[in-house]
Amino acid sequence: MSPARVESGAPTALLERAMEILGCFDEKHSALTLTQLAQLTKLPMSTCHRIVGTLEEGGFLSKGSDRKFRVGTKLWTIAQHAPLSERLRESALPTLARLYEETGENVTLAVLDRGQALYVDRLVGERSIPTISRAGGHLPLHTTGVGKVLLAYQSEKAIEQYLSQPLPRPTPQSITQPDALRKDLAEVRKNGYSITRQEMTRGSGSIAVPIMRNGKCVAAVGVIVHLNRLDVNRLVSTLTDAAASIAAELDGH
Repeated sequence: MSPARVESGAPTALLERAMEILGCFDEKHSALTLTQLAQLTKLPMSTCHRIVGTLEEGGFLSKGSDRKFRVGTKLWTIAQHAPLSERLRESALPTLARLYEETGENVTLAVLDRGQALYVDRLVGERSIPTISRAGGHLPLHTTGVGKVLLAYQSEKAIEQYLSQPLPRPTPQSITQPDALRKDLAEVRKNGYSITRQEMTRGSGSIAVPIMRNGKCVAAVGVIVHLNRLDVNRLVSTLTDAAASIAAELDGH
């Protein structure tokens, strides 16, 4: 009997449990033991063992010699066929490389994903200021340059829904008051770019602009710099050109 059939209950329930297990893996948890997975999902050990066994058999999880499980290559292979990975990253990479060469700073490309900024790509060099963003990682919308752009170009209803929830405050400079954020987002829409100053990490600032297609913001491109190198006019001009180039590449595919 295959592991998928041992567990009783509807297939939907099994799928939800498998998603819970896969959802345990993030930036802080790249390798987890079976016990840790059971604790994080609050699933019975036997249930967790059966589902993990099925996921491992299918290549969605892999177990190392340390007996810890990691995301398997099957997920990575499937992800390469997603429109996000297949088109946006491929279209944007040459422009991101040029942008990095011009600025020498951290370059980020992000899209909106379930109320957060998903970093699709990130270029960083030895001279760049250290950041916590990474490709495939998520960060809040209201504390990041690319995130503010993505949020500002959403519908009023979507913005209000975001502002109605408790908002994390990574630094004392993070803007978490709804009225202040509304004003900030209105400025982003008016100016066509966002600016953050120590709102995600101390000592750094960021500038980002939208990538527009058919009047809709589909992504945001930005740079993260040390505060003393935050040359707004120069960086906005460079980023605006980069966003236009990426949009043109997307239209050409």
